[in-house]
Amino acid sequence: MKGGVAQTRPIQQMTKTATAIRATVTKNKASLQRLLALLLIGVFSQQLYAANATVIVDYNQRKQTLAGFGASITWIASDLQNFSAADQTAILNTLYSTTSPSAGLSIIRAGSMLCEFNPSPATYDWNHPLIQGEISWMNRVKSTYGVNQFLVTTWTPPAFMKDNNSCSNGGSVLAQYYPDLANTSVLWLQNAKASLGQDINVWSVQNEPTTSPSYDSANYTPAQFISFVTGHLKPAMQNAGLTTKIMVPEPAVYGGASFFDSNWGFPILNDATMRADVDIMATHGYAQTSDLGDPSQAVQQYNKPFWQTEVYFGRSYSGTISDALGVAKSIYRALNLGNLNAWFYWWAMDFSGGNGGVISYSNTAWTYQVPKRAYALGNFSRFIRPGSVMLGSSSTSANLQVTAVSPASGIVALVLTNSSKQSITATVTLANLASSPSTVTPFRTSATENQVQLSPIPVGGGTFTVTIPAQSIVTLVG
Repeated sequence: MKGGVAQTRPIQQMTKTATAIRATVTKNKASLQRLLALLLIGVFSQQLYAANATVIVDYNQRKQTLAGFGASITWIASDLQNFSAADQTAILNTLYSTTSPSAGLSIIRAGSMLCEFNPSPATYDWNHPLIQGEISWMNRVKSTYGVNQFLVTTWTPPAFMKDNNSCSNGGSVLAQYYPDLANTSVLWLQNAKASLGQDINVWSVQNEPTTSPSYDSANYTPAQFISFVTGHLKPAMQNAGLTTKIMVPEPAVYGGASFFDSNWGFPILNDATMRADVDIMATHGYAQTSDLGDPSQAVQQYNKPFWQTEVYFGRSYSGTISDALGVAKSIYRALNLGNLNAWFYWWAMDFSGGNGGVISYSNTAWTYQVPKRAYALGNFSRFIRPGSVMLGSSSTSANLQVTAVSPASGIVALVLTNSSKQSITATVTLANLASSPSTVTPFRTSATENQVQLSPIPVGGGTFTVTIPAQSIVTLVG
């Protein structure tokens, strides 16, 4: 019997142990299930919160008036003629049309080519191909699309006027040539007026005045800008009866308000005569996406329009929606946070194989491709036309950027950019709007869509609901 009892006790102990283990596992499994359930509830709650947003547009909070959106045709305008007639039309439609999916640009930026125009004292060549290519482009776009805002920037004065006697590698204008440079500028503007049937809207004295690259370039300090503009350029333009506005300084880097204001804004605008003579302050936006959201105190103090006149993103070509969302972010920050009045991409067309153009093209095969950023840019510029007024707006979602205007035509123009990887449903309230439209029409750009027009959305009591898919841009107009 002892042997039987001895054998039975281990079995009983093993049974008890197994039972205890099963109980522990069952208990732990239940705890794990409860924990997993709580985690899932938390995740879904966060997703639910992130997937919904409240947007308010305040029509009583009117801000800056917008001049428009543009891109440069400097050095590349003549290339348009090398494409087939059908491709020329398609390219220009993509850049300037407001009736079909496009970039919808409203300003043309060109180069003065003063080195080619005035190659030596008393010698002028208005028929130079680089100049005539730009004039032809401007006339064609003005006639076909009604775009008649022209910004002309000087990359370099004539070489013989500079201390390095070169069109390139920087160098400054010798003071004794200030009268000649003013007269050359006026003659250029007079020729342009005769060719275009209107004054050039804006004349920028110098592109990127602190850089000295191995292509057309020159250097100015604020004191040199003041001396040339107040003592020579402005009087010469007035004597010629030109209505062209003067722009400075167009540096390559904005650097935020503290950098721009200390180096350019206040040194230029603190001079009372210069302040009266300069109509527009400007900067480029390279590597400064966040800084464009930091408004210049100098331009605000002296109530000057402020334009961002050149930027592009990345050296290598990218036609993706991610690149397009980067463009949308830059525009959003510049207009909403930086209070800028205009926004420009670098080139209208880029032949280098890089990312510098609204359109990319080959100057050997004469083919072209349209990256997604052209349509993202157009979600703003095609619908936010010159004369539109920025409005105060807010979003409860950090992933949903809101750009709202009181449009030059119509009642509503609202751009909603969803940078996240899931859709967001927004309830939009048009606050302090006396009479809202009965519907708003969405135009959507995504990885697979280019400003696709969707069904109208009803508006009731100044409120409507719209869903913005992941990584997309939706413009609503009404």
